[in-house]
This record gives sequence, C-alpha cells and structure tokens, in this order.
Amino acid sequence: MEFRELVLKRRMVRKFDPRPISRDVLMHVLEVARHAPSAGFSQGFDFIVLDQPSQVEWFINTTDHPKFPNEPGEFEHPPACIVLPISNKPAYLERYSRPDKERFGLQQAEAWPVPWWDVDTGMAIMLILLAAIDEGLGGWLWGIFSGEQEVLRELRVPDGCRTVGVIGLGYPLGGVEFDRTKFTTRRRALDSMVHFGSWGG
Repeated sequence: MEFRELVLKRRMVRKFDPRPISRDVLMHVLEVARHAPSAGFSQGFDFIVLDQPSQVEWFINTTDHPKFPNEPGEFEHPPACIVLPISNKPAYLERYSRPDKERFGLQQAEAWPVPWWDVDTGMAIMLILLAAIDEGLGGWLWGIFSGEQEVLRELRVPDGCRTVGVIGLGYPLGGVEFDRTKFTTRRRALDSMVHFGSWGG
C-alpha cells in the first residue's frame, strides 16, 4: 500500500472480530517500531503484549475508572490484543551519561526541555498504527486514567518507566462501517495549521 493511502486509511477502530492475531503478524507489525527515531539513539521504548483473552479482560477490568466507568458496550467487541507502549526514561538518562553525550548535561530528567522518552514512544506508536493497517488490522489508541500503578506492578515494569497510552489491535468487526456522521468537526485546513515565518504568517 502506498504511504499516503495508508495514512488516509488510518482511523480508530473500536469494534473487533474475536479471532486471534498470529504471533508472526503481531511481530511483523511491532517490528516497525524499532525504526522510530529516538534522542541519542537511546531506543527507550518497550512493548508489553497481552494477546490472550484473559489478559485483555484483566487489563480492561483493572483500568476501568471507578467514578467514570466504561460506557455500556464499549468493550463488547474488544481488541484481540493489547499493546502497552512503555516509555523508558532511565534509558535516556543512562545514554546521556556516557562520554559522548555527557557534555550536554542531560543526566537528570529535569534538564530535558521536553520528555523525549515520551515523544519518541509516541512516534513508535504511530508507526505501529500504520503497520497494523498494512496488515489488515484495526488499531485503537486510548489512555489509562485508573489502575496504571497496579498494571505496572503486575506486569513487572521497571521503576522509572510508564505507559504512553494503550494500543488495541485486532481484525475489524465485519459489517461495521466508519460512520462519518458522528464527527461534526472536520479536519482543519492545512493553511490554518502551517505558519510560515511566525504564527499566522
């Protein structure tokens, strides 16, 4: 599939067929994340894959917010697989403590003007979402608003690392078409986003 066609096909899929995704297909999708850019080539992103129905159910139940629970039917057709992109801040601090990088003074997180460990993980997420489409899968990205510490503890995620969203992957449920009428706001025109020389220039 051509790149621009792939980008135009990208949208969030929220209803999935129950059939599993083979490990070969999953690894093929996740392989592209290795090619995401990273500051200092730190490569500080990891991915925890939950591809068993019991694991997916556990994750959905654990992260359901007690005060703002999931909408009825929101996970009636859950993704076959959940990928947790893990942002590894310590990997960046260690990388910038080495002789070739220490002169930049970025050995402490507070010295970074932007948390590039999160930014780079976000770029890896985008590559995964695009690769999923290329494999005939649907992708859904959402955030964790409850239960994150329990998830990190249960999955033995090292200290200093955290999730940057949740990727749901699966084959789109048949017969469910993308309903454009749900979106009253259209995409902004390009010339409203691009500013030459200065904001509004």
